[in-house]
Amino acid sequence: MAPVKTCESHLLTSGRAWAVSLSQRSNFSEEILRISFHCNVNMAEVDLLYWSSLHGKGLNRFWSSIEGYHGPLLMLISACSTDAGETNAQSQKWIISALTQQGFENGDVFYGAGGHLFAICPVFHVFPPSGKEKNFMYSRLHPFGRVYDPHPKPVGIGFGGTIGNERIFIDEDFARVTIRHHAGDKTYRSGSLFPNQGFLPVEASVVDVEVWGLGGKTAKEVQISYKKREELFTLQRRKVDLKTFASWEDSPEKMMMGMISDPNQVQREDR
Repeated sequence: MAPVKTCESHLLTSGRAWAVSLSQRSNFSEEILRISFHCNVNMAEVDLLYWSSLHGKGLNRFWSSIEGYHGPLLMLISACSTDAGETNAQSQKWIISALTQQGFENGDVFYGAGGHLFAICPVFHVFPPSGKEKNFMYSRLHPFGRVYDPHPKPVGIGFGGTIGNERIFIDEDFARVTIRHHAGDKTYRSGSLFPNQGFLPVEASVVDVEVWGLGGKTAKEVQISYKKREELFTLQRRKVDLKTFASWEDSPEKMMMGMISDPNQVQREDR
């Protein structure tokens, strides 16, 4: 049974959306307000691009949901951490968020024209750009092929900091999120993203992730068109013209049957 799509079942509740919108003076603040005052099933279907509780965790599932969306986004991450310094350590659950001015891109460098970080719960705090650097967002998929790289770039989603030392970094399985001290981040303003955040990096277990599109109807329509084109290209690539195989001897089916019956058999071509 699929999760019930009600406003309060999401990380982005009406109250949180309203609080985020108050921190913005840009055009897409209206989109956040639209969500906060009209949070219903139909709105969720349009604006909620990715929800790990529904679509499943992982970078690939995330990417298939947000690819082709070029408008501003609001990403919320719910996580649970434990203070290892205490004898009777207790788990602490918190929610953080990142507001971007554009969609995600697959690459090995930081990008973005602007953005904000937020501490959402249990306390609300806004971290606007500092104006010193522009490492707003980072997103990298596994590269195609097996090309050797002596210095591989991290695979996942990041915000602020530098490559390998991001202020926020979610691993490719969406299982762990690493939060680092603001001292290493010159993109966003300083401050703690969750209560009692110390100087050392904190690895927390990801509970839930949401990504909301703030580009309105136009951005969603562009994404739908993009996905339709990608589906068409995929079908064309998979289509096999059986006329290219002159006979059973040349067909891939025979080769596969031979490999299954004797995987050590060397295939030779008669000339």
